[in-house]
Amino acid sequence: MASTTRPEAPPPASGAGLTPALRWTLLAAALGWLFDAMDQRLFILARTPALRDLAPSADPAALPTLAGWATALFIAGWATGGLAFGLVGDRFGRVRTMGLTILMYSAFTGLSGLARTWPEFAACRFLCGMGIGGEYAAGVALIAEAMPARWRALALGAVQAASSVGAMIGSGLSVLIGPQSRVGGYAGWRVLFFFGVAPSLLLVLLRLRVPEPDRWLRAREEALRDPRPGRKMGDVREIFADPALRRRTVIGMVLGMVGQVGLWSIGLYSPELVRDALVLEHRRAVERELGPDAAPLPAVAGLDGLARAWADRTGGDPAPRLAAWKAEADRYVGWGTLLQDVGSLLGAPFCTWIAVRHGRRRAFAAAYAMAMASIWLVFLGLTRGPDVFWMLPLLGFCTCGIFGVIVVYLPELYPTRLRTTGMGFCYNMARYFTAAAPVLLGRLAVGVGGYSRAALIMSSVYILGLLVVPFAPETKGQPLPD
Repeated sequence: MASTTRPEAPPPASGAGLTPALRWTLLAAALGWLFDAMDQRLFILARTPALRDLAPSADPAALPTLAGWATALFIAGWATGGLAFGLVGDRFGRVRTMGLTILMYSAFTGLSGLARTWPEFAACRFLCGMGIGGEYAAGVALIAEAMPARWRALALGAVQAASSVGAMIGSGLSVLIGPQSRVGGYAGWRVLFFFGVAPSLLLVLLRLRVPEPDRWLRAREEALRDPRPGRKMGDVREIFADPALRRRTVIGMVLGMVGQVGLWSIGLYSPELVRDALVLEHRRAVERELGPDAAPLPAVAGLDGLARAWADRTGGDPAPRLAAWKAEADRYVGWGTLLQDVGSLLGAPFCTWIAVRHGRRRAFAAAYAMAMASIWLVFLGLTRGPDVFWMLPLLGFCTCGIFGVIVVYLPELYPTRLRTTGMGFCYNMARYFTAAAPVLLGRLAVGVGGYSRAALIMSSVYILGLLVVPFAPETKGQPLPD
């Protein structure tokens, strides 16, 4: 598959060697993944308030389960799109596939804000996820194939870092427009999703400025000239017919699954963690207000239940206090996730640097160990609102570092004619397993008494990653397979 190995040249100190066409290609891919991440962050911040509005008759204690199902369907859509559009990307081109998938996730993000029931909301998230999953594989393959070898890892790391910027934009929007607020008669979470239509503007950039990579054009010409078995573009059967590719696919799938489970079933539940911590903090404040001789407050679900319990004891109007509590929760969640995204902006390039300097295996091992340690620290230690200002940046740095390695590693496993197919299968079959993890977390949270304890149990997935790392092929210093 790959022939001889040669040392991986370090990137030059300046921008020399990047033509205007390559700069436009890098910009388009980075913006595509930036808007992907913005959508993901908007969903994470808005899912619980959205489900509370869309399922008003549901037991508040069941919201974690509904949130888990909505997240699972989103990830399943991501996986389905990654698999389907992976084949499309190899057969019809990276740029065309990016355009189609960007249009898809833009449209269904906007439609998420118009949902009338929670099944409609979940369906929109599934279809939006299909677009995001397809865009990721096409964009990563485009950069891997278009960039000179000396720039490849750095450019892929920059694309991954752009996702953190997109998540920061999503968090910043939530600070300006609280998901639990009202804006012009619309719920705040609906308005947030309307911003997700903006990525469709990228289609103009793609059509006018970004060419298909020469490497893909050559592979397509060779496949047309030589239609024998083993030369077909985008044939998923070939990644299993070849024993070396089959082994790489299984290992890559497990490595990707570990990172995704850790992020989607733990790291991205920081809004719920913060809201749970604030409920306990306000409960303690209410108990101090009632005095030491007052009977203990009953078990309540969320700020709404706590406000009603306070009103029952004092006879006061719960509405002003509840509104103030929710506004405070939105501020802490918005700023906390924004800082978490700043951490991820630094964490992914840090692990990319480890991969380039010390090898892919060491980078995977370091990223998994960092992630598990940070989860134990944050999910055990975050008990007050101000804790978000230092704990969530650390969580973002450590749980997102793994994606700075994956984005470099997966394109190095497959030849050009199978690159988006292999990446799509490898990364997105992992997402089907990942899709079950938020549901499991939601059930654990109900069964063991909150997100904190459930997250600690789920973090054991990183041990699986550490056990698989020694079996992963080391691709540092090897040319991209043709």
